[in-house]
Amino acid sequence: MLWLASGKQMREIDRRAIEEYGLPGQNLMEAASAFAASILVELKPQGQVVVVAGSGNNGGDGWGIARHLAARSLAVKVVTSTNPEQLQGDAAMQFQAYDSLDLPWEKYQDPSQLADCAVIVDALLGTGIKGGAQGAAADIIAAINGSSGAVLAVDIPSGLPAEFVPPTGAVVQADATATFGLAKAGLYTAAGRQASGTVYTNPIGLPGTLLRGTGLVLNDKGHAAKGLPLRSLDSHKGNFGHGLLAAGSRGMSGAAMLAGTAALRSGIGILTIACPSEIQPLVAANIWEAITLPMPSSAKGEFSPEAAAQVPLSKFSAAAIGPGCRVCPGTRALAGRLLKSESPLVIDADGLNVLAPGIPRRETPTIVTPHPGEMARLLACTVQDVLAHPLEICRRGAKAWGCVVVLKGATTCISGPTGDAALNITGTPGLATGGSGDILTGLILGLLAQKTEPFSAACTAAWLLGTASELAAEEMGIVSQLPRDVLAAIPKAIDSLWHRQ
Repeated sequence: MLWLASGKQMREIDRRAIEEYGLPGQNLMEAASAFAASILVELKPQGQVVVVAGSGNNGGDGWGIARHLAARSLAVKVVTSTNPEQLQGDAAMQFQAYDSLDLPWEKYQDPSQLADCAVIVDALLGTGIKGGAQGAAADIIAAINGSSGAVLAVDIPSGLPAEFVPPTGAVVQADATATFGLAKAGLYTAAGRQASGTVYTNPIGLPGTLLRGTGLVLNDKGHAAKGLPLRSLDSHKGNFGHGLLAAGSRGMSGAAMLAGTAALRSGIGILTIACPSEIQPLVAANIWEAITLPMPSSAKGEFSPEAAAQVPLSKFSAAAIGPGCRVCPGTRALAGRLLKSESPLVIDADGLNVLAPGIPRRETPTIVTPHPGEMARLLACTVQDVLAHPLEICRRGAKAWGCVVVLKGATTCISGPTGDAALNITGTPGLATGGSGDILTGLILGLLAQKTEPFSAACTAAWLLGTASELAAEEMGIVSQLPRDVLAAIPKAIDSLWHRQ
């Protein structure tokens, strides 16, 4: 499991390692420097390496990296943003070790010092930055980004917050990042993923007991595989649950079909699609494997309020509502009845909108899948608030409502009611089209019906949706990718997880 840390958490881990385990800080810095230097050597630089060193421990790492590179006979110099005589602690010791070898260094003056080099090592700011980079630091970041050399960031690209929040200023755009102890959460924001390049992580000798239990994990393939139900040779449809999908309305039958097909592809045993009677023939004609349940329809082709009482809830092992439902009295009545049921429940789209400004707490598991606009309505805040602090907002909603929240985005945040969370980074911009969320809802419904634990179901479904988009992009590209292309790739995505178990 790949645990992630904020800057505050990583500083606490370092403190405990030094004070409770007796590990000298200089040893940790030396290990970090040696690791980053080894990553740079793998880049095979064809020319001079310039290490840009700042004033803190990140700069200390930079001086150590430069010394290790010189020991490997690479052409290296340090360009420092500060007077190195003013460095303190471990960083000062690293400068002194470098300087004692009479190796070259100079104070930063202008971008020309970084112009003609093969590789730049960014050891300018590190994880301690608060707010955006300003003044001389912003100028140096611009110079790094304007250079033609490859860039290796030390621990985190300068200007990028270690916390899972977007940056507010300039950020170094690196080709690779060597990070220490645990990968930092900020590396997996949309801006972080763009800025960090390939991320290499090394524990640098920190005790393993300190490098877990941070409350945040990366939803990688191994983590996602935990939510995929196993199948024995004597399996039958009754082993894999009966799901209810309440979806669709006039002009929105496609949402019901996308979600329904995704649920079926997840391996669900039986699926019933409850939809307004007006669109039932269309849904039934296009999804042969599902049972369709025609429900009373309003004059507008939506669920009528009478529909709620006609759903036989006791039959189902899980339910979902929302895709294509519209905001109307019928959707509100149906959502209210499902919330009072004993079935695990997925709520999406207009199923969420009719419940704003909040999700009622219930004893049975609930998963909600808002995009930022829906999340803002549910928490009575602004979309800007959600985008500025997505992980914090996701956790806040999960705790307030006692459910699992899947906050959709370029990096999807998934949180349980205890605050334990995961970040999902699979996917492509091809998912930025209507219908993608319907597929996610169907996948979660199918996994819940198969008795997958709710948090795991959300993580597995998010990984599958993103991976299917990546697979579809290999054939269809990104711009022209349709949700139906993603649906077609789900079996291959599931098969890759199946073989990971």
